Amino acid sequence: MLNLNHYALKPGVAGLIRILRIMPVIASTVCSFALGVGFALGSMGLELLNLRHVTLIVAAGLTLHSITGHAYNELQDWRSGTDKFSPGILSGGAGVIEDGLLDEKKLRLAALAGILPPVLASLYFISLRGPYVLFFLLTGIWASLAYSLPPLRLSYRPLLGEWAALFPGFLACTAGSFYILTGSLNWQIVTAGTIHGLLTLGWIMQHHLPDISADLKAIPPKLTTPAFVYKKWGAGRVRLVPVAHFILAALAGVMGGVFFKSIFYLTIIPSSFCAYLAVTTDLYCIESITTSEKKMITISTCFAVAIALLMSLGF
Repeated sequence: MLNLNHYALKPGVAGLIRILRIMPVIASTVCSFALGVGFALGSMGLELLNLRHVTLIVAAGLTLHSITGHAYNELQDWRSGTDKFSPGILSGGAGVIEDGLLDEKKLRLAALAGILPPVLASLYFISLRGPYVLFFLLTGIWASLAYSLPPLRLSYRPLLGEWAALFPGFLACTAGSFYILTGSLNWQIVTAGTIHGLLTLGWIMQHHLPDISADLKAIPPKLTTPAFVYKKWGAGRVRLVPVAHFILAALAGVMGGVFFKSIFYLTIIPSSFCAYLAVTTDLYCIESITTSEKKMITISTCFAVAIALLMSLGF
């Protein structure tokens, strides 16, 4: 008879797997890379696209985001107490410290180890493409560290967490992967990265909604943009935070359609659906917030994949 306990994962391995947070990583970082690869494929053709380089780029980026970024975020949110108070379903941390899977020392070691693969990959790509690759590496490292680590701890400050850390990181994934694969940059790839970054920030703001009360109880308080709006203007206005990001995504799509490619006009569709989900969310129901967030993630992911595929086919 098969003994399943024999195959049980060790706590450290189980903890590392848990902090990866596959769904949001796919929706944000993997889709950022998908756009870069899709645009590169449309630009140079499959016969010139180096699939080993694609694999290396994606693996290095995922390590930096899902291990380094998440490990530091898990550590700081545990220390401040916000994860302990959170009622969220998708939010509220991975609980690896609380469940005894990883301690603070192991989280720090995992975070540091996660920086090594992207550094090594970047050194290789610098030898091929030149020193500009370093800009994308440093942007990714900045996003992973500055978002959570003191003294900056940008995720604890309104607007700065998303605009000074997350957005540059997502844009760097899209533009950087395109640059490494093609040796060039253009405004079309920047526009695509901007649209995806704005859609992603929209559902991340939705993700923060269940944690507002916990974030305000944290020491120091985690003053995310939704928490700041709640504190300043009340619960009724917090839904406007994700809505604002979806409106910006739609505007970026219109501008991209006017100046670059008509395909960018399609951004109006996912942006409108996501804004509708934000407006109709029951802010006093965790299940409603979570269901809307899942739908937003699905919509933004499908849209990024669709645009990447269309561009790879030459549209």
